[in-house]
Amino acid sequence: MQQLLFLGLFLLALMIGWYLGRREAIKVGVMLQPHGSAVDKQYFIGLNYLLNEQPDEAIETFIRALEVNPETVETHIAIGKLFCQRGDVERAIKVHQNLLARPNLSRQQADSVQLELARDYLAVGLDQRAERLLQELVSGSSPLRADAMTEMVKVHEREHDWEQAIAIGRLLVREQPEFATPLAHYHCEQARGPLQRAEWPLVRQLLRQALKTDPRCARAIILLAELEQQAGRPVECAKWLQRLVAEGVDFVPQALSLAYWCKDNGSLDLPAYLERVLAASATPSVAVVLAKAAELRRRDEGLALRYVQDVARRQPSLPLLRYLMTLPDAGAGARALEQQIVADLVASKYAYRCHSCGFAARELHWQCPTCHQWSSLRPEPDRRLPEPGRSNPGN
Repeated sequence: MQQLLFLGLFLLALMIGWYLGRREAIKVGVMLQPHGSAVDKQYFIGLNYLLNEQPDEAIETFIRALEVNPETVETHIAIGKLFCQRGDVERAIKVHQNLLARPNLSRQQADSVQLELARDYLAVGLDQRAERLLQELVSGSSPLRADAMTEMVKVHEREHDWEQAIAIGRLLVREQPEFATPLAHYHCEQARGPLQRAEWPLVRQLLRQALKTDPRCARAIILLAELEQQAGRPVECAKWLQRLVAEGVDFVPQALSLAYWCKDNGSLDLPAYLERVLAASATPSVAVVLAKAAELRRRDEGLALRYVQDVARRQPSLPLLRYLMTLPDAGAGARALEQQIVADLVASKYAYRCHSCGFAARELHWQCPTCHQWSSLRPEPDRRLPEPGRSNPGN
C-alpha cells in the first residue's frame, strides 16, 4: 500500500513537471508540436511499465521524459527527496548530481540542489563529501545558510567533534535562538574529558559557558552542584539546587541525593525545599512526593499516610501504591505477594519519555537516541526513580 502511494505521488509530481516543462518549451518556441512528441511516447512507455508492476523501469522512463528547465527544477528536487525517503539514496544522489551539473540553474536553485545532495551524502555516511558541499553554503551568502549550518553541525555531533560543533553552533544560534539548547549540551559534552581527568577549573569554565548559552540547562546546573559536593562546599551546592528548581524543576529528582547531602551538612532545609519543588511543578514528581512523605514520617506516620493517600487520589500511580502497602496494618502473606507484584510492575515501567518523538527509556539520556533532540526526555508522571539516598546521580 505504501509503495502504491509513493508511486502515485511520484507520478503526479512528474506529470506536473512534464506539463510545466512543455508549457515553457512551447513558450520559447522549442517545441512546436504540443501532442504526439517523443516525450509523450516516453510517458506512455513509463505508464506501461507501471501497469506491468515494473516500478523501477517506470521511474527511470519518467525521469528521462521530464525536461530540466527553471520551472521543473523543484519537481526534480522533490523526486530526489522521495527517493531518499524511500531509502533509495543512490538514485537520489544520481538525480541531484544530474541537476547540479546543469548550467542554467539560478543561484538559489543550485543552492537548494547542493543542500539536498549533501543530505543524501549524510544519509549514506559520506560525511566528508557532505561537509564540503555544506561549507560552501555556510561560507557564502546563501539564503539556505542556516539550513546548511544545521546539517553541518549534525556531522560534527555525530563525530563527537564538540569544538567544531560549538564553532558552527555559535553562528547558527544567531539565526535560530532555539539552538541554544543543543549548543549548551555541546559545552557539557566538551566538559566530559576534563571531568574524567579531574581538571576542575576547565570543567567549571565549560559548564558556566553552557549556562551562559542556555540559562535553563539543567544538565550543567546538576554537574556544577556535583562539583561543589566533591569540593566539600554544601552552601554552594545548595545554591545550585535552588537554581535547579527555578530553571529545571522536572530534573530535581536526579539531584535528590545532593539535597540529602546538603541537608546533612546543614545548608538546606529539606522539607522547605521539597515544598518549593512541589509548588513549582505542574505535575508532582512521585520521587519528590515520596521524599516529602519520608520527612513527614519522621514526625508522624499518620500524617505521611494521609499525605500520600491524598496525592494518590489526585495522581494514581504504582510507586505510590507500593509505598502505601509498606505502611503498617497489613496482612503478612498476601501483602508480601502484592508488594512483589507491584514492584515488578513498577520496575517494568519506563521512567522517561521524549516529548519530541515518544522514545521511552528507563535511564535519563540528555540527548534522545532516536530523534537526537537535546533535553527532550522528561520524567513520566508515575516514573520509578532511584529511592532517595546518598549516592551521586548519573550524568
